[in-house]
Amino acid sequence: MSLTRPVRALPAVALALAAVLYASWLLGPLLNPALDLTHGYTSELAARDQPYHLVFGAGDVLTGLLATVVGVRLATGVRDASRLAWLGLALFGVATALDGGVASMDCSPSTDARCARLAALGALSWRHQAHSLTSSLAVAGGVVSLVAILAVLRAPAWRRWGIAVAVVLLVGTVGTMVEAARPDAAPGAWQRVQLVGLSGWLLLAAAVAAKPATAIPAGPAARDPGGRA
Repeated sequence: MSLTRPVRALPAVALALAAVLYASWLLGPLLNPALDLTHGYTSELAARDQPYHLVFGAGDVLTGLLATVVGVRLATGVRDASRLAWLGLALFGVATALDGGVASMDCSPSTDARCARLAALGALSWRHQAHSLTSSLAVAGGVVSLVAILAVLRAPAWRRWGIAVAVVLLVGTVGTMVEAARPDAAPGAWQRVQLVGLSGWLLLAAAVAAKPATAIPAGPAARDPGGRA
């Protein structure tokens, strides 16, 4: 048991670290105060013309790599309903790594009128245009994973935690979608609510990975002495 506990703890530690790295946008007011918290999207912090863009891009890339590795490993080790949760995690990971890397934005539309005009005309690079797709896939992966986790959670306390996270994520996602269609209020604020929900989901996934027998049905992998739950 002393050997298997560290093995089981590794995915949980990786996901907890991913949750912290994913919240790098909290450094925005310190490193890039010019980006408005209510109107500017957090993705603009990693735009290639912004100060400290490498810091925020690296946060997303590292988050994505950790989530991808853990998601693939845990999905490989189970055959029950929880597998969808880990596949969703892997999708989130791949999309988030692309978000902060090859699909980072060219410039910041909320702070640069020329950038906003070029973005509206579709005249920016393919990377900038692909950013919306990778961001949407990341959120979709997180939502799928969270719903799958809620479907298999056992303990009432864990379920209440999961429902609270789901409510925050739902409110943030709906608000972000509405503001994307009619950007006249606070799209950045709604997106930040969404990101809080996603970080909460990563922490919940970390807890489930640490104690799978408590949180989810005990499948073959949950009983694996190698700790591949």
